[in-house]
Amino acid sequence: MIGGPAYQVLWAKTNKEGKVHPLICHMIDVAQVALAMWEHCLTDSIREQMSQTLGLKPGPAGRLIAFWAGLHDLGKASPAFALVKSEVGARAVRAALPRPSIIPSDVPHGVLTAKVAEPFLREFGLAPSAAQTCATVVGGHHGRFPANHELQSVAQPALGGNAWDAARRQLVSALADALGVQSDGIPIQMDVAVSMYLAGLVSVADWIGSNDDFFAYVWHNAQQAGTPIDLAAYRLHARDKAAEALGRLGWVDAPLATSPTTFAALFPKIEGPPRPVQQAIMDLAPRLDGPSLVLVEAPMGEGKTEAAMYLADYWGAAGGRQGCYFALPTQATSNQMFGRVVEFLGNRFPDATINTQLMHGHASLSAQFEELRRNAGRLFEPKDMNEDQKGPSGRVVAAEWFTYRKRGLLAPFGVGTVDQALLAVLKTWHVFVRLFGLANKTVIIDEVHAYDTYMSALIERLLQWLAALGSSVVLLSATLPKARSAALLTAYAKGLDPEQPREAGISVRYPRVTWITKGSGGGVHVATSSQMARDLTIRWVDGAVGDGTDLALGQQLRAALANGGCAAVICNTVRRAQEVYDALKPYYPGDADDGQPRLDLLHARYLFEERDRREKRALARFGKPGGEIAADDGRRIVVRRPDRTVLVATQVIEQSLDLDFDLMVSDLAPADLLLQRSGRLWRHQRTRPAGISGPELWVARPGVGDDGVPRFQPGDDRVYDPHVLLRSWLALRDKGVVGVPEDIEELIESVYDERACPDGVSQALRACWEETRRRHEGEEEAERQDKRDRWLKSPNYSGALWRMTEDPREEDTPEFHRAHQALTRLSEPTVEVVCLFGSVDRPFLDEALTEPVNLTERPSADLSRRLLLRSVGVAHWGVVYDLLAKEAPSGWRHSPLLRRHRLVTLDAARCAPVGRYQLHLDDELGLVVAQP
Repeated sequence: MIGGPAYQVLWAKTNKEGKVHPLICHMIDVAQVALAMWEHCLTDSIREQMSQTLGLKPGPAGRLIAFWAGLHDLGKASPAFALVKSEVGARAVRAALPRPSIIPSDVPHGVLTAKVAEPFLREFGLAPSAAQTCATVVGGHHGRFPANHELQSVAQPALGGNAWDAARRQLVSALADALGVQSDGIPIQMDVAVSMYLAGLVSVADWIGSNDDFFAYVWHNAQQAGTPIDLAAYRLHARDKAAEALGRLGWVDAPLATSPTTFAALFPKIEGPPRPVQQAIMDLAPRLDGPSLVLVEAPMGEGKTEAAMYLADYWGAAGGRQGCYFALPTQATSNQMFGRVVEFLGNRFPDATINTQLMHGHASLSAQFEELRRNAGRLFEPKDMNEDQKGPSGRVVAAEWFTYRKRGLLAPFGVGTVDQALLAVLKTWHVFVRLFGLANKTVIIDEVHAYDTYMSALIERLLQWLAALGSSVVLLSATLPKARSAALLTAYAKGLDPEQPREAGISVRYPRVTWITKGSGGGVHVATSSQMARDLTIRWVDGAVGDGTDLALGQQLRAALANGGCAAVICNTVRRAQEVYDALKPYYPGDADDGQPRLDLLHARYLFEERDRREKRALARFGKPGGEIAADDGRRIVVRRPDRTVLVATQVIEQSLDLDFDLMVSDLAPADLLLQRSGRLWRHQRTRPAGISGPELWVARPGVGDDGVPRFQPGDDRVYDPHVLLRSWLALRDKGVVGVPEDIEELIESVYDERACPDGVSQALRACWEETRRRHEGEEEAERQDKRDRWLKSPNYSGALWRMTEDPREEDTPEFHRAHQALTRLSEPTVEVVCLFGSVDRPFLDEALTEPVNLTERPSADLSRRLLLRSVGVAHWGVVYDLLAKEAPSGWRHSPLLRRHRLVTLDAARCAPVGRYQLHLDDELGLVVAQP
């Protein structure tokens, strides 16, 4: 039935039941969501910044931005969409608007929006360049900005003639009337950062405004299509629905402290006064005005994490920062930090509901995160529920809407891998949504020394964008070379003030706190607490495994721990850890006094369920005195230290995990990482066993040939750069003691600065130095070129906006060629496999073959979780490409959790052939990769 203006017959979407939603209603829906986000979700500082950019007061600025968001689907008012994409929707349109004889059907409606919106934006007061930019922004709501050549190739029949142009004009006028927007001149300057922020806001508003749980279809069938709409009434309806949607999805009511609080109030469990680095941050915080970067460089165990959390809280209270994201190097460290952050938020906001997310590939397997998701489901329920059916207030939750891909950073608080933040500066689909999520937040990057040239360059680009978006940053490190520190500070300075970027330097001695803001910068030396100021004894030992008989390392460990004590043996590769564990078994049989193995093993090649169990066991045995560990069933397990125990592990215990050992053995690694590992030595105050008088790090001595050149462990060159290993060995080989903190900086500089090969070495060793240096520099240049091909242009970019998202890469696609992947790391490829029993034709979850798995059906949420618990990442070069060549089972390809996983079926001996190798799942060793 056609009875209203021609523009009211235009439709935005239909469903399988034949329902139709009018285009003007959908545009109002999205505009009202954007306006509600402006009024209720963005902070005062963001609203002020955006209003100043538009030259308007906050009220008119919000309405204008909502108007732009509503224009996102203006391109659907065209023959190429309205007469082609749905027969149900096209019926009414054909009765009111002419049909061109030829209609292109392959033009995306986002491209059409960018094409037709620009002249209307000029009519509403935007200068031509700003109108073009704004049209590109709203046309990019499906993840990529329309390119110039796409706009130029749009044929006139796709847009229609005068009648279609008149209908679009009516749509724009109706939307402007609904929002109270006037066509006045606007002195706007839309730089790249503002454009990307607005693009993110528009996309998110479209996602929410397209949710028919809140915004129902107006026309229930094709016959109703074209029925006149009371737009005044619909505007009020959409306004109410937008508020309801934001409330139920967990967007509104993010807690904001009104005033800073004390360190003691934030951390009630910490006894005694703040440590020196924490006090330095407390003194600095009131001096930092506006977006700032603070770099904290201090020895391991000095309380840098608490200092960063204090600063983030201070910025939230005094500076209006919109939450915090805590970025860590690994999933394991993210999981542990998530528990600390949840406890912190619950203590800080006891009377509020706090939405926080855990972000990494296996977040759904975290029992704590799943509990928070269940809590959110009870809190964010429809308004007509009885009050006693809703969950309690004053708790930390994980709202379901934010758990989907690309949405996690939109939550006010989050913890996850650094990769999640780095995706915000890679050319990916909807990259601007991630930037929108990070804008005006505090971002904490822990262990910032732990990344290679490629990742470090991405972090620098991220810092530029964070500064341009008004975000503050805290960087934490124990062992960062001066050149890297200066590069990080300079990158942030470039984002703060593109017109006058500053080259930042390091002028104070280690340990230190360095900062930079738009108007100033500086640094201060900080003392080291008496607990962590110490002499670290370095002792070189024979790390050879051989056939395990008469093992020198086993005898030395047994003698050192004769009176008790806990030792860690850290290996550089999984294979080496498995071999060392096997070799040490005769020396440490049976269980310790806590009923757990006297010799334990932990690495990344266990099935997820087993690795999680072993990580928690390590934390419960070697964690902080009096600490507690959360069990899967919700119980709190008190840390209980065993009497005499050895943990063999890989780098999984190197960073962020709060473990404490009496003695440590390590394979040779880069000097900064050896120091990082030593941070797990004598970390807490406790009584140490007799015979161990101070922190000792035993380093496995490499074999040295007659030519004086060291021979490192097999596989070490795949993990660490040979030149850095060589320089670390040279720097440490004659050191018996490293003073902490006084010797740290010089040791790090001796490995990473530009100095020449030292005098007094053999000719062969000098030649080795030069050859490894050339390879090192060549690989660094290749990594720099890689990032140029993948990363987002800087916020100082002044070219066409569409080039920001040109040629987007794909995420999480290891089977793609590397050139087409959005890589946050340039490490060897890893493939996730699920290990089942039986055969490919009849796989089972259990070894008894009683629980079959149908590979052709999409697994339920429960089955997906159980399958993921049997997953493991495999990076072994001998099998990874054979595994990647296999396709995921057909039923898994439609599962967001399993679509990138491969299936491995184990026989009765728990083995599976892969190419020239064999996988064997061992109860003690984990997944063993070996040639049969």
